[in-house]
Parts: sequence; C-alpha cells; structure tokens
Amino acid sequence: MRKQIVLKLILIIGVSFFGCENNNMVQEKITPQELANWQTFDKGKATVNGDELIIEETEGSDGYFLISPKLYPKDFILNYKVKALSESTVLINLFSVLQDGDNKTFHLPDKDATPREVWDWRTTMKHYNLTYNNRSHGITPFFFKNMPVNSRDFHERLDENIFEVGQWYDVEVGKKDNRVWFKLNDKIHFDVEDATPLEGGRLLFRISGTTGDKIIFAKAAIKDIVISY
Repeated sequence: MRKQIVLKLILIIGVSFFGCENNNMVQEKITPQELANWQTFDKGKATVNGDELIIEETEGSDGYFLISPKLYPKDFILNYKVKALSESTVLINLFSVLQDGDNKTFHLPDKDATPREVWDWRTTMKHYNLTYNNRSHGITPFFFKNMPVNSRDFHERLDENIFEVGQWYDVEVGKKDNRVWFKLNDKIHFDVEDATPLEGGRLLFRISGTTGDKIIFAKAAIKDIVISY
C-alpha cells in the first residue's frame, strides 16, 4: 500500500512539473499593427488591412525587410499565415540573427547602399536563411546557415517549388536544441541537425521582386503571427 501511494505521488509530481513547464512557455501574438511598427530597411511600405499586414516594395527597392525589435531565445517556434500577392514575390525568413557587438541596436546599411553593399551587410551577420518562395528567380527553395564571413555550415535545397501566388499558406519555422525545421501547411520540407546551433537573435521577414529588364515589385500579406518560446 505504501509503495502504491509513493508511486501515485511521483506520478502527480511529474504531471504537475510538465504542466508547469508547458504553462511557462510564452506565446507572443504579433498583431498587424505591431508588425507594422517593426524596424524596416530599404524601400517599401506596410499597410494594415483588417487582420492582415500588406507589405510591398516601392520604386527603387531591392528587397524590403521587417526586423523584430527584440531578440528571441535560442529555442523558439514561429507560426504565421502568408499569401504572395505578386507573381514576383520572393519570401524569406532570417532568424537567430546576430550582429557583432551587444546587439541592443540593430545596425542597418546606409539608405543609398548598393545591392552589393547590402549583400555584404547580410553576410556579416550570423543567421539562418530560409527562402521558401523564389520561383520568379528561377530557383527552388533553399535553407542555409550563415557564419561570417561567407561561410555556410549547411546549405539545403528542394528539388521543386512548393508555393503558388494568391493562396494562403501556414508557415512554421522551429528551432529546438540541435534541430532546425521548416513546415508549410504542416508538411516538413527542411529538417536539419545543426551540431553547433546559433544562439538567440532577431527575426526578420523579407520580400523581394524581380529586377533587370522586367521589374515587378514584391507584395505579400501576413497574419496570425505567433512566436512561442
């Protein structure tokens, strides 16, 4: 009898512990208004439309960034819905982004920086780069880890494109211990074991369109953003 009581107590304590652990997980919901107030870079605009944020490039843009005002922990899950509103729209998430220094302030290139200077700025940051819709660039989705300068610990690529214009998709980007993954509509497309995972950092959304002879600006809608950590 005493042994049964002890076992029941252990079970109750265990359930309580795991319940507390789950309750301690923060689920941060980002409203369209809050997302519109994130730091931005390059030429573009963000417009709140009901429960959505419409982001788009404007004249002279070479991509448009939304940058989280805070750093997120090493392990997190980012969920949101997204819809491409232009045939040219390239959709990118940069995450666990860290710059040299204390990272209290996120430093941007000059407003008149050239595309090459912007690229150099990007490659000096530690981050994961997930580019999951770049059909307009003639490339399939890819995922890599950037370690300055110009070093990539891994570089994964899909054989086919997975995204269509004008449709809502559920996106999940996750990082837990040594695992980093990407889901689209609950289907895992990238699932990588990273032996030396990056620490916590900022989250960035980026869109870009096509340049050259046929310039088409990128445009997308984002909603229902939840960051769990």
